[in-house]
Amino acid sequence: MDFLFLEKLSDEFNRLLKGKRINEIYCNGSAVSLSVGEQFLNFFFGNPNALFVSGRRIAEKPLNTLSFIKGSYVKGFYLPKKDRVLFAEVVKLLPSGKGRRFFLVFEVTGKNANFLIIDGENKILFVSREVQTTVREVRKGAVYEYPPCDKLPFSELKFGKITKEGIEKKLYKFVEGISPLNSKEIAYLYSKVGSLAQAYENFMGLHESSKDAFLYFENGTPKYLTTFKYSSLSGLDFKVFSGERPFSSAWEEYYVQNVELKRKEVLKQKLLDRLERKIETLKKELKELSDVESLEAEAEKYRKWGELLKYNLHLVKPGSKEITVYDYEENKEVKIPLDPSLSPKHNLERIFKAYKKFLKRAEFSKTRLSELTFKIEELERLKRTLEETENLEEPFVEERKGNTESSPYLTFVLPSGRKILVGKNGKANELITLKLSNPWDLWFHVKNLAGSHVVLKLNRGEKPSEEDIELAASAAAFFSKGKHSGKLLVDYTEIKNVKKPKNSPVGKVIYRNEKTIRTDPHTFEKFLKNGAP
Repeated sequence: MDFLFLEKLSDEFNRLLKGKRINEIYCNGSAVSLSVGEQFLNFFFGNPNALFVSGRRIAEKPLNTLSFIKGSYVKGFYLPKKDRVLFAEVVKLLPSGKGRRFFLVFEVTGKNANFLIIDGENKILFVSREVQTTVREVRKGAVYEYPPCDKLPFSELKFGKITKEGIEKKLYKFVEGISPLNSKEIAYLYSKVGSLAQAYENFMGLHESSKDAFLYFENGTPKYLTTFKYSSLSGLDFKVFSGERPFSSAWEEYYVQNVELKRKEVLKQKLLDRLERKIETLKKELKELSDVESLEAEAEKYRKWGELLKYNLHLVKPGSKEITVYDYEENKEVKIPLDPSLSPKHNLERIFKAYKKFLKRAEFSKTRLSELTFKIEELERLKRTLEETENLEEPFVEERKGNTESSPYLTFVLPSGRKILVGKNGKANELITLKLSNPWDLWFHVKNLAGSHVVLKLNRGEKPSEEDIELAASAAAFFSKGKHSGKLLVDYTEIKNVKKPKNSPVGKVIYRNEKTIRTDPHTFEKFLKNGAP
């Protein structure tokens, strides 16, 4: 950003904020927001820089270490030199009736941008980025030194041979307050009038008389901010800003599209990559999972051997490697391998132990297969929803720990502001139903099908709306095995009516006093795609 735009912005700040009280200061990362009166003065000292007044703040965390600034009043904004450093003088009234002066310093200097607070003696009280170079030292407690600048006013310079190309490439290196983009425009004006002094005078006249801000776009992305319409940028699309705060509005839009939207795109891609990695990991585990049918077949083989050996144990001779018995159910002879080092009784125990082992592995594989399939479907759904979501600020899914990989359940915020909890598996179902819910919360489950427990959180004595019940029921249908089967019946009742039978499998519950609603899983799916608030 160049000095000329900052000069217009300084005038705008004085008109909007002068005499207003600083209520709070927020800071996180490279963003600072000052609550001044009813508005916010925002400064982003990242890449690219941004400085503007807005009705919103870009930083969220209150900076309590700067409480000494709270309650002070803005005396005015000014630019001490023709450079990209803006000062805001503020005064804090003391109990004695005297005032104490502070200066908020906004160094809008590209990659070296910084935010500082200094006192009336130029002592640095706060600095966002401490810097120590051969040129200057910027740290808390040091005396503030202005960034070095060896440029001179235009009137004090003498020029040799003048060409349009030379003006464009070199003028900004010598003239204070001039940027490369300014030099390009002055070069264009020079090509029309034939005099550098006249071109510079015309340029400054256009700047001083302008009341509007211009934002130029290159390939659809905001590229340049100017204080008047630049003829040298005639090939680019532009947007004009006018009204109460044109220069702030232009810089805010530049910031939103170049910083916020790009940051969201990066965040979105990171989330998509993380989901994709998790899906691939689960698919790999699914592929490596033992075949359930083969395990069940092995379990059945050992069970058959055990039953046959049990009724023919008296025929087993010590040291036998196998025994042939007749299976009357299958009407055939069966050879049963034996361990010659074991007694007949211990061989029988070994075979039944192997049967239980294969049966247990088959049950585990079957359960894990169901869990993995459900998790993969869930993550793929989240991935599709994320791909279709344009505004990541809309909390369409509020995770318990903000982590889709580690949270055992999902939390969704309904339009009413109430929340529903959705279990990811049997253990999570028990967690939300039996431990995280109150007796008066409502519990939902699809009728006669496998699916997630869904709990609608309520305050004691609170009655949910029909829309809340419909969405919670639709969520139960959506997170069930029947999600692709059209409309489904969903039971719901108060948590106090839900019990877990003794020694029942994980996630198994019984319930009473239920009501039943017919609902469509797509209702909840549409809710998600619309960016569930």
